[in-house]
Amino acid sequence: MAQQPTDQIRDIAEILAFTYSPAALRRILVEHTADSTGHCLGCQYPTKASPVWPCRLWEIAKESERIRGRDAS
Repeated sequence: MAQQPTDQIRDIAEILAFTYSPAALRRILVEHTADSTGHCLGCQYPTKASPVWPCRLWEIAKESERIRGRDAS
């Protein structure tokens, strides 16, 4: 499962939290799920293996959702 976000992930997530709509963030989370081998289904590369899930994009979207939720309170 996801670990604590790095400073880089947090910095990007802070920007995207209010740039992307909640629906767009949810779509990223839905599309970037684990396949049966534990790799990301959303990160399909024709020349190399997909990253192990959770991928960076999923981590950024998840952190963006958390930030939006914190600021909506």
